[in-house]
Amino acid sequence: MKWTIAAVLCVVAFGQAQAQNVPVVVTSDYYAQPKVLVLHALNNSGKDITGYTIIVRHKKADETLEENGRSESMEDMLSVLITTEMAKDSGASENIRQQDSANKIFASRGHGIFVVGETRDVTLLGIESGSDLDAIAGAVFYTDGTYDEQDKDAFKRALASRQAALQQMKEENELILNALADATNEHPVAAVLTELNKRLAEAMGKPNHGFFYPGPSNLQNLQRPAYGPQKGKTERQRLTQYVEEQEKRVELMTPHCHLEIALKE
Repeated sequence: MKWTIAAVLCVVAFGQAQAQNVPVVVTSDYYAQPKVLVLHALNNSGKDITGYTIIVRHKKADETLEENGRSESMEDMLSVLITTEMAKDSGASENIRQQDSANKIFASRGHGIFVVGETRDVTLLGIESGSDLDAIAGAVFYTDGTYDEQDKDAFKRALASRQAALQQMKEENELILNALADATNEHPVAAVLTELNKRLAEAMGKPNHGFFYPGPSNLQNLQRPAYGPQKGKTERQRLTQYVEEQEKRVELMTPHCHLEIALKE
């Protein structure tokens, strides 16, 4: 009996040691009647998190994991971190400060930066059984620019998404600077939108296109009459301020995109 108790204690201690080494610990609760599985992700890393991928895989009868049949969900809060850093600047625009205020409200509701010790839930619907699923955090990114990788494919997909967003921002900034270079053009936004739409159409015509275009709303807003702190500024002046902020975002984002890592082998 003493040996049995000791063995159980060893198993518990081993499980606790494993949990201590996992940056995001994923546990779950299964509700059979509505067929709902709720995953609980605990930030166990000791550092605040800007992004993480939860991978759910099916188990075979012998408890090994299936090669296929997996799903991923990615949460990326890097933009929240970037806006927070920009808002600390005494010369930050009113627009940046408003975005930062909105992010703080967002964070107060359990979103935003995934802070140390916080638990976040992911709800999966239509799950027949919770016992035949395994969930892990395949990739975790931190506010200091470091990362943990438990699944190579998930890590590469998450990093590819960040690198694509960074590249698109760089290209948009280049188009804006080119449009502003024509000092005679008092309405340069139209030229930028025309080129962006052209590139989007070309990209959509290609298989497996990686061009991500979030929409022209931000730039289109610059074409409308200014109000508030922007009142009295011309379209060129507002676009100049916009691209200056975008260039600052690129500078702050770059260390978190790990361009030194080649994603294509």
